[in-house]
Amino acid sequence: MKSKKGGQFEREFSKLLSLWYTENERDDVFWRTSGSGARATTRRKQQKRTKYEYGDISFRDPIGLPFIDYFLLELKRGYTKDIDVLSLLDGQKGKSILLRWWDKAVEEMSFAKRKAVLLVIRRNNKKECIVISAYTFRTFKNLGFNGEFIRIKSKKTHLIIIPLENFFQQIPIKKFKILLIRNDDDKECNG
Repeated sequence: MKSKKGGQFEREFSKLLSLWYTENERDDVFWRTSGSGARATTRRKQQKRTKYEYGDISFRDPIGLPFIDYFLLELKRGYTKDIDVLSLLDGQKGKSILLRWWDKAVEEMSFAKRKAVLLVIRRNNKKECIVISAYTFRTFKNLGFNGEFIRIKSKKTHLIIIPLENFFQQIPIKKFKILLIRNDDDKECNG
């Protein structure tokens, strides 16, 4: 079961995403999936698909469909000490929690037939960040993103972490929507 903090974070993010996507006109386009994707996970074990219930966020108004068709949204709240970037190099417990989250989201993205993962994280008392593939980051740069970022590159994964507020401020939604339409048939590379 999701924590109260996680549920609240998903509601807050849904509203922020909706406002960005509608240029501050509406806060109700996106919302939490049923049980934060639990229904889709349960049905997946039975080899059944549950369209638009994968990940933590889906659309409630059809205008949000192109975004959800493209991105699997996974949100993580808390875990302050476990997300330390240095643990990627010197961690004692095997693969870092960040890479485990990423791998799980990519697996779910593939099953849901989405093209990219948008992993949103917020450590306790810190600002939200998004984790994306290097491929997605190149797309964001082409749309005008020029803010701060951290690059994480391992043998099989190449990720970028950027502040969420920079994403909302620097990626123009009109260009982004054109990109979603234009890239309808493209395949994502999440490595």
